Formats: sequence, structure tokens, C-alpha cells
Amino acid sequence: MTSAQPDARTARFPDLAVRSLAGDDLVLPRDLMAPRALLICAFRQWHQQLVDDWITWATTEAGVAPSPLDLDPASSSVVLEVPVLSRAFRPARGFIDGGMASSIRVPVVLARTLTAYTDVSGFCREARIATAATVTAFVLTRDGAVLAQVTGPADPSRCAVVAAALVSGLPA
Repeated sequence: MTSAQPDARTARFPDLAVRSLAGDDLVLPRDLMAPRALLICAFRQWHQQLVDDWITWATTEAGVAPSPLDLDPASSSVVLEVPVLSRAFRPARGFIDGGMASSIRVPVVLARTLTAYTDVSGFCREARIATAATVTAFVLTRDGAVLAQVTGPADPSRCAVVAAALVSGLPA
């Protein structure tokens, strides 16, 4: 999917309780750290390479801040990665998040990685995510407006949709 998927006049990102691997509890989109965020939702461990490709493109080509850690107040956008896990795993959150954090150890990455333990199919339905078989990238505002939504790897057509929304602050 390479276009802004939902009708931008009505598309809203659902409230999602998350915790950064740095230990901060947040509710998205309310607690976004910049006026706009590139939020990459991943559903499988093997999606990490797709997430990393999106982050590399965003930070090197689109001028998106790499982390909320030490975010410049003048930054218009920040990139965040959200592993979305089944709420059935919530009792093991400390073990799962702790394992991720101990293998990452990089403060900027820990701050931008926000785990969500939720009803995955319900979240996908509310967020209008067609498949959990790959990543979905959103450009969001703090009030939850979805400016762009693309599903799949960071290819040129998807990146163009995301870049347009990041730059303009308007629905793609």
C-alpha cells in the first residue's frame, strides 16, 4: 500500500498505552514528543530490519529526529518504533522488554522504542492496519490525526508519501 490509506479528514490513531525501553509510560498519540511523529508499528521479530530501514531513511533522508532523547525543541518530527505484542504476553513484559533493552543498550534507541501489549487484532482494526504480516508506518500529530499511513518496506513510493506528510504537516 503506497498511498495515505484512510480518509485524512476522519482518520484518527487510536489511544495506545506504551512503555519505552527506557522505562517511560506514555499514551500515544497524546504524549508524542514533537508536533509530528513517524511511528513504525511492527508485529514480528523479523520486522526489525524493515523498521531499521524506515528509521535510516527518516533520519538520513527526511530530516526526522532519531529519538525523543535530548530532542531539540525546534524539531518538527521524531521517529518512534512500536513493537505491538499480544496482551497475553503482558505478564512477561519485564522479561521481554528487559531482554530487548539489554541487547540494545543504546539510550537513543531505548527512548524511541515503545512496546505495546494490547489486543493486536483490535488495535489493527482501530488503526486501519490491513495486515500484521509487515510493518505499517504512520505520520501522526499529537491530536491523533493520521497524515499518512503506508504498509510495507521503505521503498521510494512509500517514502514519498511519508515525506510529503512530514514536510507539509498536511494529510498526504
